[in-house]
Amino acid sequence: MRRSPVRIRAFILGALIVLVLLPPLAGASAWLVERDRERAGIHARLNTVVGYITSHRRDIQASPVLRGLGVLTDRLDVLARLVIAGPSEKRLLFVSPSLEQPAQAKLLGKLPAGRDVDHRVVPVGTADAPALVVADLYYRPLAGSAAALTALLSGVVVFIVLLALAVWLAGRWMVTPLARLSAQVDRVAGGDLTIDVPRSRIGEVANVAQAVEGMTAALGESAERRAEADEARRFLVTSIAHDLRTPLFALRGHLQAIRTGLGDPAVHLDRAEARADALERLIGNLFAYTRDDFAQPALTVERAPVAALVHEATAGLEHAARLGENTFVLEGPESVAVSVDRDRVKRALTNILDNALRHSPSGAPVEVRWVAVDASTVQVSVRDHGPGIDPELLPHVFDPGIRGTPVNGDDGAGLGLAIARRLVEQQDATLTAGNRADGGAELRLVLRRVE
Repeated sequence: MRRSPVRIRAFILGALIVLVLLPPLAGASAWLVERDRERAGIHARLNTVVGYITSHRRDIQASPVLRGLGVLTDRLDVLARLVIAGPSEKRLLFVSPSLEQPAQAKLLGKLPAGRDVDHRVVPVGTADAPALVVADLYYRPLAGSAAALTALLSGVVVFIVLLALAVWLAGRWMVTPLARLSAQVDRVAGGDLTIDVPRSRIGEVANVAQAVEGMTAALGESAERRAEADEARRFLVTSIAHDLRTPLFALRGHLQAIRTGLGDPAVHLDRAEARADALERLIGNLFAYTRDDFAQPALTVERAPVAALVHEATAGLEHAARLGENTFVLEGPESVAVSVDRDRVKRALTNILDNALRHSPSGAPVEVRWVAVDASTVQVSVRDHGPGIDPELLPHVFDPGIRGTPVNGDDGAGLGLAIARRLVEQQDATLTAGNRADGGAELRLVLRRVE
């Protein structure tokens, strides 16, 4: 399960809170532990003295026992005053030398300097002669300095450990990834797009790394597209240079025939004019392609009747249709209008019709039909009676440089349909191609309808 990233502000705030709170808490805990340890030590010493008295309760009044008690209290830093009380008497049994004090102090009940007292009663004697030993045990109270020193040292140690941990985490989550990211950015600046972006638990650093990764991927895709576009342009330039030679060569031949009087001058003139028209369309296509590729002029959208657009496009191709003995069959309502850039759509229709003429056999009609599909769209279909589009070329028929086998005339530069699609797609229209079941190709142009 992936952990959510930590923000820099949250990391710094959390580190400050930990550094401020945990060392005092650790010091307080150490102080409490040390105080309890000292108290436990005091009680252990007192219990040792009481245990000695209890273990020698039958012969507590013997001199060796009392000397042993004196040695034990000196070793444990405890002062003792023992009073034995029987049924008939009460007398002092043992007193530490340091407890000897003036009678006035005894009367006032003052404790020895720097001592606290603990009162204990131990039953001694026998069942026949019971007695009690009242023991006043004087011990040094808690000094507090050791606990305070322990608390201070514990707080300092915890603070240093936490600070080192915070610095280590900052280096691991921020400094190291940023350093690696800087090195990867330097590689990108040097042209190497195969980088390994570091990961980090800090959200901002992770976002920067993802942005660099996305930028690198975009640069790689842009470089690939640029290489593909450069390759396509080189191919087009080579193809167009070849295609320009064909109509120029034919035009020169017809002009030479007219100059020398070879053949019928009217026929040569008619064919020379057709070649000049083909050359004009070829150069126009090249200009349109480069203009839309680089300049990208703004659209001028207006209302235009579909019938008028179709008649204008076919009128410009009447000479080429006459040369191939082809005709245009136009069918559609006169009242249907669309919202388009008039010049661009007319140019696209001209390219589509020119493509249909070049792939139609001599004498075959080119059918142009338009119909309102619904309240928002109009479809214009252009059908020819040629062999149709090669199924292998059909998915790429709108790519620049793709050319089919012509039936009538030259095959052009493969730019007509590519330019047509680009012109109509810029104004929310679509252009598709397919083959009809009864033979021939059909191109369908869908435009936005207006009232």
